[in-house]
Amino acid sequence: MITQPGRLKEEVYGLGGRLLDLLFPARCVNCKQAPGALCAKCLSTIQPISPPLCERCGRALVSSDAVCPDCRAHPLKITRIRTATWHEGAVREAIHALKYGKRRDTVAPLAKLVAAQLTASKFTFDIITSVPLHPSRQAERGYNQAELLAQETARLMHVPFARLLERTRATTDQIGLDGMARRKNVHGAFRVTARIQNNSIVLVDDVCTTGATLDACAQALFQNGAHAVYGAAVARPRSSF
Repeated sequence: MITQPGRLKEEVYGLGGRLLDLLFPARCVNCKQAPGALCAKCLSTIQPISPPLCERCGRALVSSDAVCPDCRAHPLKITRIRTATWHEGAVREAIHALKYGKRRDTVAPLAKLVAAQLTASKFTFDIITSVPLHPSRQAERGYNQAELLAQETARLMHVPFARLLERTRATTDQIGLDGMARRKNVHGAFRVTARIQNNSIVLVDDVCTTGATLDACAQALFQNGAHAVYGAAVARPRSSF
């Protein structure tokens, strides 16, 4: 009996992801040529976000004495937010592939970026958690990409990972919403599900645009005893003030 290629991949997958990778090696999500999630050449194009930055939200500023207009108009409750790089090029392709293309192999290189940024930021923390998806969205996607990133970041940094939050309602996709609409969309949408004892927590997400989602999560954590909450995302859109 001749087995169709698609059927063969399904059967081989049952033997384990490593064997599948050997038989059907994945290609770089950016250049689509070299093997691996992100090849060395594409990784080398990723630019870190460098100072000057807003001390609170982490937005790029044009100078060290510039004032972030967002934080002046809408101060955040979260302790700090830092993002590793810009949401463009290879990183944008990798995040898109993780969220919509089931390319879980992109987690490792993306989490390395987050871990490097946290190390450079010199934050002191004892738990890493993630922004939760609503159960309906997670069932549709098959996993929470932010949780996968947080778990790998925790492993790299030798810090415990814990699920601390749940999303209490299905919120509208934040894409295309302005800052005010984003804040309203996620206001009160998160609830703490575990005991917090004056912990300093890193909250991981894939993309940070205005910081509204991270801040809504941080407010729930503070209300339940968190000492400090640091937002950490892989990428953010390029903008400066």
